[in-house]
Order: sequence, then C-alpha cells, then structure tokens
Amino acid sequence: MAYRFPGMDPYLEDPAIWRGFHHALAEEIRGRLNSSMDAKYYADVEVYTTFEEVQIGKLRPVIPDVAVLTSMPRNPASPVLTADAPAISAPVRRAAVMMPTKLRSVRVYVTETNELITSIEILSPYNKRGEGLAEYRRKRSTLLASNVHLVEIDLLRGGQRAGSEVQGPPLDAADYILLVNRGTEVNPGVWSDIWPVTLDKALPLLPIPLDPPDADVWLDMNATLRTVYERAAYARRIDYRQPAPPPALRPAMAKWMKAHLAAAKADAD
Repeated sequence: MAYRFPGMDPYLEDPAIWRGFHHALAEEIRGRLNSSMDAKYYADVEVYTTFEEVQIGKLRPVIPDVAVLTSMPRNPASPVLTADAPAISAPVRRAAVMMPTKLRSVRVYVTETNELITSIEILSPYNKRGEGLAEYRRKRSTLLASNVHLVEIDLLRGGQRAGSEVQGPPLDAADYILLVNRGTEVNPGVWSDIWPVTLDKALPLLPIPLDPPDADVWLDMNATLRTVYERAAYARRIDYRQPAPPPALRPAMAKWMKAHLAAAKADAD
C-alpha cells in the first residue's frame, strides 16, 4: 500500500508505533546525509537513554484475607479481626516502574577533527512534557548559545513545544514544526527559520547547515518518511478505519482527513 499522506502520517504518532518509527527515522536521516555530504563531514546517530515512570498492569482491587478469630488469645502488638470489626476498604494496586526511553538525534561532524557542526533533534513525547521537556529545554538552550547549528524536527501534535519562537499565533494552527537555527559566533541562537506544516500539506525540503562557507545539504523529508514507512511495512500494521491517535485533530483537519482517506481507499479499490 502506498504512503497515504502528503506529509506526516498522524497514525505514526501512535505510542505503539512511534518508538520504532523514531529509531528508523534517525537512521534514515543519517544515511541520506552521509550519501549527500562531502567527505569532509559525516553524520552519526546519538542515542541517549533516560527513564520514565510508567504504570503497568491493570487496575484491580486487592481483597485482604479476613478471618474471624474466636478462640485465639489476643496479642496486643497484633490487631485481631473479629466479626464485630469494621469493614476494611480494599486498596487499589498499581505497579509503577522506571522504563528506559531511548532518545535519538542525528549529529553532523567534521571528519578530520570530530568537531560537532549540526545537531538534528527529532522530538519524542518525552521531550514535550514534564521533566523531559525541562531537560530538552536545557539542552536546546546550550545548543542555541553555541555556534552549533540546531535543526529541530517536531512531528508530534501532542505535548508542549519547547521554544518560545514556535509558540503563539500563527504557529499554534500548525500540526508539525520544523526549525533551523544557524549557529554563528557573532549572534548565536538569535534567528530561526521555521516551517509550520498542517496535516494536509507536504513537509519542506529541509536545509541542513554545514560549516561556513560550505553550502547546505538538503534533506527531503517527504521522501525520508516514505522510505521509513515502506521499509517498516506500516501499511500492514495501521488500521486507517480507526481514529487518528490523540490528540484530537482540529475540526478542519479531521474533515480533510476523512475525505482524503476515503479517496485513497477508493483509488486502491
């Protein structure tokens, strides 16, 4: 089955799919850059492992064992349940465990010196909420204060956006945000080029800055997504008859997607 969307497929945001997609996207970007850049540079994937607290198992009441004791002597240190004792409320048992989350970014280095030139951050849900958002904002601030170029790829509708420059109108109407901030020694982090993208539009041809005066290399985001989608056989795994994963689509996009998927199905039939 062919890729169904002009740009990002919102069904890839499903938590059951996202982790594998995020991993494959980073690998595909690395491969495309290494085949496009001069030998002066190389791209690699940086993997950072953090831990999130998650709840496992189903909610279920825990019923205590209750016995009626009539002949055993009382032990002052151990309360004894009798027929006249008040009812014991049943607690709810949950298991909270720390699960590892692997975050990936693609980094471009100078081959001869291993100097970091560009950091391509592919945001995950962890980067857009709670402590993970705070962590990413600290990392982002460090990059913006340096002469390293920052490329930010946010293909998630949910969560909070990290930068103040990608918040507020008219960017609030965008479903996805792609950003390039060119690090300079004179004014690091001042200006960002931002591509706000709605669900019904293609993703941009994204410039990846290198060390001046070397020209940018271009990353075709749409071709990248399609390659990842086809290699992972997501068409077999995604049920497009179901609603898109949360958050809910804006009304205009929900209307567009319903018509778009119906047309795609008709074409396939």
